[in-house]
Amino acid sequence: MAHVTPRFLIDRLGPQRGLLLAAALILVVGLADYATGYEVRLSILYLPPIAIATWTAGARMGVLAAACSSVLWLLSFKSQHFYLQSGYYYWEAAEMLFGFLAFAWLIARLRHALGQADERFFRVLEEMHSAVYVADESSDEILYANSAMIRIAGDAATSRASMLEQEFPHDGEGSASLPAITTGHGFSSRTIRNSRTGRWYLSQVGPIPWGRNTQVMLRVLSDITEEKDAELLREKHIEIMHRSAKLMSLAEIASTLAHEINQPLMVIATYADACQRLLNAPQPDHAEIASALAKCRAQAVRAASIIERLREFIRQRQHRPAPCDARSLVTDAIDIVQPYLDGQKIAIELPQTASGPAIVADRILLVQALVNLIRNAIDAMRDTAPESRKLRIDIALQASGEVLFSVADRGAGFGTRSAEELLSPFFTTKADGLGLGLAICRTVATAHGGRLWAVDNPGGGAVFHLSIPAGSAA
Repeated sequence: MAHVTPRFLIDRLGPQRGLLLAAALILVVGLADYATGYEVRLSILYLPPIAIATWTAGARMGVLAAACSSVLWLLSFKSQHFYLQSGYYYWEAAEMLFGFLAFAWLIARLRHALGQADERFFRVLEEMHSAVYVADESSDEILYANSAMIRIAGDAATSRASMLEQEFPHDGEGSASLPAITTGHGFSSRTIRNSRTGRWYLSQVGPIPWGRNTQVMLRVLSDITEEKDAELLREKHIEIMHRSAKLMSLAEIASTLAHEINQPLMVIATYADACQRLLNAPQPDHAEIASALAKCRAQAVRAASIIERLREFIRQRQHRPAPCDARSLVTDAIDIVQPYLDGQKIAIELPQTASGPAIVADRILLVQALVNLIRNAIDAMRDTAPESRKLRIDIALQASGEVLFSVADRGAGFGTRSAEELLSPFFTTKADGLGLGLAICRTVATAHGGRLWAVDNPGGGAVFHLSIPAGSAA
């Protein structure tokens, strides 16, 4: 499409009609000047025809118009001037000629500058990767469309603006129309889609000056198909990640359930074996059998409590912490793992106090965390000499207002691994481990507003610290 530049009224004359009009005006001014006499001096009226000739036909025609005007003025008053010496009259004619020439030069420079500005403007528009077109709102005419717009829209770029807009509806297939967003200076932007090619564009629309026309709109279409595809792909990836996270959560819950239920089941199996041995004895000790069955029942109730806690977690219900004694939590955890302590011949050291600091916590979860720490300490001392297998549990109220549980073993320690690595989910040094015990302990600590960390035991082994705020609910 050819450049359709905004024009002044004088631009519509063209070179030929412009020169004819300029010549006619020069002749009219010359006749009027001659008729009114030297005293009136209408020579200033020569400037409009000089400007017309220069603007429409170029600088040379402007110089010619200036020269013709000066000669006509010179001939009009050659016999009527009041100068005593003719030299002054010719000097005045020369001054007028130079003034006319300067005026023609200025008009030519102005015309050239405007032409260069237009050329730069259209050069920028033509070199843009974005599609650009200018439409007259009142006449529905497309005043300009750059080459990118013509490549996109084809013949529609040279037709009516309304026909071109039909190629770019605001509603894409399967997508809602996006509201226009004002970007300043009267421009607004929205996302549109080409109905033929299916490509997406960012449309920016706003009014611009275009000659004397005040109802001209500039539209810039930037291809954002790749960005849109990337956005859709990102949304699909997020959806896949959500699904994967759900599957991982289910797998983790299943692994946690297997990990947590395994302990009470093993204890139940141990006490059941003990009951069977007692029943096979020549004189069964009914009191011992009753005690073992009671402990089996307690472990079964504990397993049911763990399952219920997991169900509450899956349903995203809030825990209901209750006041409890810190030492009683430790004794409950020791009762649960007592068969393992006896089986490994591990001596346990506890502070000799009747009660410990009071905390507000979920008893089931906190006992389970302590059981995991104790079981981890027991497993760490499997290769330790029997006489050196000692487990110490300390309870202390810190100045910061936290209750600190410390479980110290005499095992192999961290070795080449860091303490943070041992606390990572699914990391285990056991052939049959799941790597969830310490991770669960950290989750329980975080849920209660506390934390879990590990340090080296000065006497060999490791110390795991579990801190819980004293007297505050999670």
